[in-house]
Amino acid sequence: MAYRYRKKIDPNSESEAFKYAVRLFKYRIRSEAEMRKRLLERGFSEECVQKTIEELKNKGFVNDEKFSYLFAYDELTLKHHGPRIIKMKLKALGVNEEIIEKSLKKVLEEVDLAEIIREMLKKVNINPKEYLLRRGFDPGIIDEIDYGGE
Repeated sequence: MAYRYRKKIDPNSESEAFKYAVRLFKYRIRSEAEMRKRLLERGFSEECVQKTIEELKNKGFVNDEKFSYLFAYDELTLKHHGPRIIKMKLKALGVNEEIIEKSLKKVLEEVDLAEIIREMLKKVNINPKEYLLRRGFDPGIIDEIDYGGE
């Protein structure tokens, strides 16, 4: 196994913690809980992490409402995951249940769900209802949308 050199960090250095957090954001937006976990795993102290999270919030880097909305939107429109799967993923990323519900509601109001489902079903040759259930769509949503299925 190759050994990777990792620079020794000062566990109380808020500037190092902030730089590390910004580097993580270059890859993708993150929830507060996810960022907290990554900073602690990196070796920063609890107090340093708390102060860094506050600074990230003040500067607009950490915002669970925005994160949840963007995550839900991408999961639905790009990855074609239904609300059940999106909710499960957001919970795993440490997002508050109330924020998740609000984000999902907003996304579902903004997108043409029937069109997304029709697009999804063009690529499959199995029972549409079964496929949609496996992708995380609730039976109620499936039944109320005209997607050209049974």
